[in-house]
Amino acid sequence: MKPVPAAVLFLGIPLAALAQDPYSQVDPFESRFKTHPNFQIKFHVPEAGGEVRLYTKNPVHFEKDLYWEGSEDVVIEYQDIKITADAARYDFPTKTAILTGHVIIDQGPTRISGTRGTFHLDTKTGVVEENVVADLPPSYHIVADSIEKIGEATYRVHQGLFTSCELPKPPWSFTMKEATVTLDDYARMKDVAFRAGQVPLFWTPYLIWPTKENRASGFLVPGLGFNNERGAFIGLNYYWVTGRSTDLTTQLAAYSDGTIGLGEEARWRPTDESAGIFQGFVVRDQDATECVPIAQAPPVNNGPCTLPNGTLGVYTTGKETRWKVALDHVSDDLPYDIRGVVSIRAYSDEEYLQDWERNFNLNSARQVPSFAYLTKNFGADSMNLRFDRTETFYAATVIQERLPSLEYFHRTAPIGESPFFFALESSLSDLYVNKGQGLLHGSWGRFDAAPTFSLPIKTLPWLSVLAQAGGRLTEYTDSTDAGQTHLLGESFLRAYATAGLSLVGPSFSRIYDVSLGPWIKLKHVIEPRIDYTYVSNVEDPSRIPAFDQIDTTLGQNQVRYAIVNRLLGKTAGSGAAGSAEEIASLEISQTYFFELPQTIFLPTPGIVQRRTGPFEAILRIAQGGVFHVDGTIDYDQFARQLTNTSVTAGANWGTNFVSLSWFNTNPVTPVGQAASTSDQIRVAGGVDLSQIFRFDTSVAYSADQNLLQEARFLVTYKGSCYTVFLEFRDLDLPPTPRKDVRLVVNLKDIGTLLDVNGSINALLGQP
Repeated sequence: MKPVPAAVLFLGIPLAALAQDPYSQVDPFESRFKTHPNFQIKFHVPEAGGEVRLYTKNPVHFEKDLYWEGSEDVVIEYQDIKITADAARYDFPTKTAILTGHVIIDQGPTRISGTRGTFHLDTKTGVVEENVVADLPPSYHIVADSIEKIGEATYRVHQGLFTSCELPKPPWSFTMKEATVTLDDYARMKDVAFRAGQVPLFWTPYLIWPTKENRASGFLVPGLGFNNERGAFIGLNYYWVTGRSTDLTTQLAAYSDGTIGLGEEARWRPTDESAGIFQGFVVRDQDATECVPIAQAPPVNNGPCTLPNGTLGVYTTGKETRWKVALDHVSDDLPYDIRGVVSIRAYSDEEYLQDWERNFNLNSARQVPSFAYLTKNFGADSMNLRFDRTETFYAATVIQERLPSLEYFHRTAPIGESPFFFALESSLSDLYVNKGQGLLHGSWGRFDAAPTFSLPIKTLPWLSVLAQAGGRLTEYTDSTDAGQTHLLGESFLRAYATAGLSLVGPSFSRIYDVSLGPWIKLKHVIEPRIDYTYVSNVEDPSRIPAFDQIDTTLGQNQVRYAIVNRLLGKTAGSGAAGSAEEIASLEISQTYFFELPQTIFLPTPGIVQRRTGPFEAILRIAQGGVFHVDGTIDYDQFARQLTNTSVTAGANWGTNFVSLSWFNTNPVTPVGQAASTSDQIRVAGGVDLSQIFRFDTSVAYSADQNLLQEARFLVTYKGSCYTVFLEFRDLDLPPTPRKDVRLVVNLKDIGTLLDVNGSINALLGQP
């Protein structure tokens, strides 16, 4: 279990937009587990002056300036107060009403009802007793033996029950011996028990809950959970308002096996255009997953693993101090219109992702990126000061850093009044790479500049021509050996020239006056396209220390020719001059290499290379965001086989969706050699089965390995005042495949109360 989210589940204010973890955005389920509370008791502060109005169907007695009595359908009104009762006596000197029988006191959006009561209109204080029910916005109910209003905005509850469910039999409730609730302050409750129906689930002797309309410091409702590896879990959280635009949440997580974690979350929003969040967590884990050298391995272990330096180890468990750091900040209002962004992620070890992160995508993440940049745009130019660090988990842990990189870009723009255009990419970078033991390790500097001149030619209306010429100059302060294993301590200069020519047209089209779905007219467009690309060969490319795509662009001499079919549709409401939308497109192409592309590394053994590339087909179908299909096919006409195939399709209707992805690679290999094929299928979907049940799923399957790599099935039950999530997760990752089940209970307007997860294998007593 990951205690960090559990510690923030009960925050009473929304996170800044920036606070979304960029990793969790790809998880379709995670955000649904996190329900923030909306608990705010708001009473109207008394006003000064006003007239008391008394009504009754059956007057009993009245003495001017002394008292008034009514015995049927009594109504008393004063300012924002309206009182109804079966009978009442009103004392004029003290402005006190003594009420009996079906007493109801309405004040703004709140209502308190009971059998009898006493209310002082001038101070708006009093007490209601016997069968008391208080209805509070937005949907809360309190049932108590008595409720006293003891101040302008202070209420005291005796022997009460609190819930946001419908009465009289709420599915869940908090019971309390006594509570004092103050407007724009706190609710202080004693002897508090949470109940599911009539069954008590947990108890606390004292609980403080903020009732401020704005943010308020105080303890938050504890989070409860269970994990069959670490036992029962409780998360205690204190929320502290440190300033008008800052706050801090301290998180304490404790497990029954002795694992203790402490976390801090700080948020700030100094201006409307800048905000940030920091999350840190450190835990003394009693059951940490570790990858240790074989020499240190115990007799019983959890299988082989790879140490960060690339050497072989084994998985084991033990006591370990582990941590996580996450920082995000965005400033769009820096001086001189500069924009700044920071996003940092760091973990004590790779196994932390599986042991503590709840996010299913983070469990299987193989890369942890961090970055920061300052950017300034002016006209067609922009400058960036960029820092980034990426930690990737392959056979060895690969670290890449850019500390820093100064980049200048000139977007394609005309040169004066001439027909020519100019663009430039350039950068000055300090780079570092560590690919593991026996592989490239070290730092070097790199200067890169890539100018491009272009000339669009539109002499003929049915033909579009774009000619380009340029080059690239890259200076490295160090270079590598032929095997890219170590730096030589020698500078290296790479230079090449580029040229290109693109021809589009002539185009042929036809318009059809047909009625098809929302479209009243269809237009079919056919246009040929030819793209020629030339990059001169680089001398001794193996000496280039490869870092990113700048370094991997080498010699090319090729032409790509294609036929593009586009289908456009026009709807009835678009008008005569309205634009048409593209419904579908089909592009069929092929590439011919006058020379095989130059590479830093030798070609992969067993892969057949030809100058004539395969036929490529790209199909796209889209219908107004409701339905889409994207497919690609590569067909090798010499081997008579499909080499690459992919299809992605999806549909959305209301809150429901379905998506399918299929990726297949089957490279051409010499006769007698085994083909290195890959066949991946991913299915995701979510549908409302009824008003109370919903089903979601996400499945990834490797057909070539006959392996279910990951699967998630989520059933959601929406009760009248609570939501229950039951999730099954199957993840086939080292050190051992995992089959987990998770149960989450969210209470209406309160937040997440229960989060239980555990291994199905462990529950069944399996290894």
